Amino acid sequence: MSFREKSAWISLFSILLVGGFFFLHVPRSLRPSSSPESVHGLFYCILALVVIEVAAHVVVAIRAPADARAPKDERDRLIELKSVSASRNVYVIGSLAAVSTIHLGGNAVAMGYGVLLALVLGEAVKHAARIVYHRRGV
Repeated sequence: MSFREKSAWISLFSILLVGGFFFLHVPRSLRPSSSPESVHGLFYCILALVVIEVAAHVVVAIRAPADARAPKDERDRLIELKSVSASRNVYVIGSLAAVSTIHLGGNAVAMGYGVLLALVLGEAVKHAARIVYHRRGV
């Protein structure tokens, strides 16, 4: 398994772990409030995501330093373009669905969480697509 595929696995796992924790525990209610707990929760989740990603990437890079320093070749660039394309589609559709919650009686807080969920899902799709394309040998 190449360093870039391992990197995609690390990113996918950490995004699903931290994003799942955030969306299950932090936004307990979708009512607008002046309480900063949800903002603090988001900050701590972003911090946890950064720490998990950096620590895991450092471990993987130490185990295979030559592979980690290898420049991107044509295949890696193609994989990145295809995975970003799939990710963009998920993010746009999810964001439009989140914005439409306003027309269905939702509030700005629900819309914000919906856009954030679309971003998390889009990133998860990007890394999952990278894994699939690396496995397929695109």
